[in-house]
Amino acid sequence: MPLRYRVASLFAAYFFGLGLFLPFFPLVLAEAGLGAAEIGSLLALPLLIRLVANPLVSALADRYLRPGQAIALLSAVACAGFGALFLVSGFWPTALVLAATSLAWGPLVPISDALAARVQRRGGGDYGRMRLWGSIAFVVANLVGGLLVGAWSSSVVLGGILAGLAVSAVVGWFLPLARLRDESAPDEAQAPEPGRGAAILYAPSFLIVIAAVGLVQASHAAYYAFSALYWSQAGLGGTQVGQLWGLGVVTEVLLFSMAARIGARIGSGGLLALGAVAAVVRWLAFPFAVDLWTISALQLLHGLTFGATHLGGVAYVARMAPPQWAGAAQGIASTIVGVMSATATALAGVLYAQGAEPAFFAMAGLAGLGGALLCVSLLWGRPRA
Repeated sequence: MPLRYRVASLFAAYFFGLGLFLPFFPLVLAEAGLGAAEIGSLLALPLLIRLVANPLVSALADRYLRPGQAIALLSAVACAGFGALFLVSGFWPTALVLAATSLAWGPLVPISDALAARVQRRGGGDYGRMRLWGSIAFVVANLVGGLLVGAWSSSVVLGGILAGLAVSAVVGWFLPLARLRDESAPDEAQAPEPGRGAAILYAPSFLIVIAAVGLVQASHAAYYAFSALYWSQAGLGGTQVGQLWGLGVVTEVLLFSMAARIGARIGSGGLLALGAVAAVVRWLAFPFAVDLWTISALQLLHGLTFGATHLGGVAYVARMAPPQWAGAAQGIASTIVGVMSATATALAGVLYAQGAEPAFFAMAGLAGLGGALLCVSLLWGRPRA
């Protein structure tokens, strides 16, 4: 099987689990009797854990393991952690298990992104077309999860997450790529020395752009944590909730399928700007969308608010980072995004307890701040893919 298909299958396996976790895990917690503030805290916890785990584990993987070995090991540990959630109840036991699980689950994303970007750089495939299979699996999980939650208890989604991680572990183990730091490919021969590479990754121009990405991505916090609850309270069933999540990700899939052409035309800066503007519009309108058709219309913006922002961020990091620092660079970016997302998730929990409007208006403010930082980044030169 060509390498690009195996990388695509990794994305599919991981995002199938994520497609169950994001919309339906808050319902699992609510079904267990936890309140909005507790749910917000628990959803923020994995993001906080990733602040340490993502850069540290990504850098260690770059140095000591093949990317596939790292993905296999982390997937197996995360699988065990999600299995343990069946055995615990209450806020603190759930928090402890979720924190331990996140040590392995979080770094899977930056390691996989670095792997896919490296395959693209070496002519083995297009990042967007590999990543879109993750989005397709995410949609399938939304639809399947909606049906399962509608027919049985919401906790059944944990079994689907376990299945996705098991597939990720098997596929990752059989990837053939050598360690990044062992390679001597022609395009890596003239990479900057380690000290210079680190300086690039901590330069203000780099960090400002990544902070902008983080703010726009963090503005999704209220959506990830409370959209299923909000729509359920508006009278929609589990199947409809899954379909709405799936609709949003379909637009993301369409964008990823055209990523190479769009990126070549407008660059990473253009993608990030589109994401920021769309996010402000989406979150300002969200509390007023209470019927199926209006909600569906807003979901069409997801391809821009998440998809364009993600593509722009990954393209920018891949362009700026020396190849030997690819995993560490994605880990640094993921950490910055994680800081902001964790803070926004905890904030969303507090605000949502007061109503949907305060929570989603605050998210629009975060996205607007991200757009402002993109303007500031022009002082150092516009980012281009």
